[in-house]
This record gives sequence, C-alpha cells and structure tokens, in this order.
Amino acid sequence: MRRRAVLVTRPEPGLSATLADIRRLGWDAVSCPMLEIRTYAPLPVSECAAVAITSANALAALKDWPRDQRIVAVGSSTADRARDMGFQRVEAADGDALALAAYCRDHDLIGPSLLLACGEGYGLDLAEELNASRVSVYGATKNAMLTDAACDALLRHEVEAVVFYSGKTADAFMEALGRQDLESLSGVRALCLSEAIAARLTGRDWRAVEWPDPMERLGPY
Repeated sequence: MRRRAVLVTRPEPGLSATLADIRRLGWDAVSCPMLEIRTYAPLPVSECAAVAITSANALAALKDWPRDQRIVAVGSSTADRARDMGFQRVEAADGDALALAAYCRDHDLIGPSLLLACGEGYGLDLAEELNASRVSVYGATKNAMLTDAACDALLRHEVEAVVFYSGKTADAFMEALGRQDLESLSGVRALCLSEAIAARLTGRDWRAVEWPDPMERLGPY
C-alpha cells in the first residue's frame, strides 16, 4: 500500500495552514509541532529604516506598528503573513538567514538603523554580520516527544514525508526520535524549506532529503 501520511513539524502560526495545504493535495497531514512558541509583549514603536523578520513568529510583536513600516521578511510565506496583517511595504528574501543577510546587504540595509526582530537565541550571527539592532520578541522551546499520531504513523510505515520549515524543528525532531522511529525513516522523504535546513539532516537516515519548497516537492497524492 502506498504511504500517504505527511508529518508537519512547524508550530503555529503556520502549522494549521500547512496542514490544510497538504490535505488539499490529497495527503493525510499529521500534526507534529516540534517547538512551543511563547510570544513576548508587543514591541514599542521606534524609528528605523526597516524591520528584518527571521520568522513569522516575530510578526505578533509588530501589531502596534504603522502599516507603512518597511518590512524585510526571510521568505515569501513570512512576507505574505506580514501583508495579511496590513503592512504595505513588505519585501522577501529567498527563505533562510543567509538569503536574508544577502538581501539586506544588496539593498544597503546595514547598521543600527536595521532592526532585527527574532526569537530568543536566534539571529545572533545575522545581527553581527549586518551590524543591526537586534531584539528578541518570542521564545521557542523544543518538544521532547513526537505526537502520538506521528509515532503511530511512523511505526506503521505510513509516512511518505516529514516537512521542515526551520533548522530548529529539524534538530528537535531528530532528537525526539527513538531507535525504532529512527529506523522507520529509511523509507521517508525529508522535505525542507531551504538547503541550510537540509544540511542539518543526515541523508543516510532518509530515503531522500529534498529542498526547497516542500509543497512543490510533495505534489498531489
């Protein structure tokens, strides 16, 4: 019987939308968020040339900001979420921190007038590289276990793919696997948002490690 389950490791915001997208393709989408997100208090409005966003999780902190503030998002999905909030000047890099750094350099967004809004412990190298002002606007804690539904699907060899939208979720997923779960990955594809995420996975554990655009890689059932 053909495998038809797809595990989604991203937290909210993004988890529900991704589950819905996968189900529209005809697959059985299984929720398996590997991070718990704690949103901090909204960020006070301040003057800056642009706000760089490394994750959609950071957008809640900007709820009080004027909608004509220039926003530079790490990728197109985060940019779409910023536009959904009403922000009018939104630009997107190509999906990971390296691409965001390159985009900012190419558009002369360097120095303290660039505000980098990110998670606790995230974006330290990026802020240093761009000499940007950095602020932590949310916390992220790894989940130590897969969901029961994800474990069951792996053990029954029903999983076609696991979808990863960040390196942290990929790390947490691999750390949470038991020996039997790890052995089950040999027939499973890892679908990653970027090459940088894929590089955090060991190819020999998987049937294939693929990037970018998990939805395109997955295709219709």
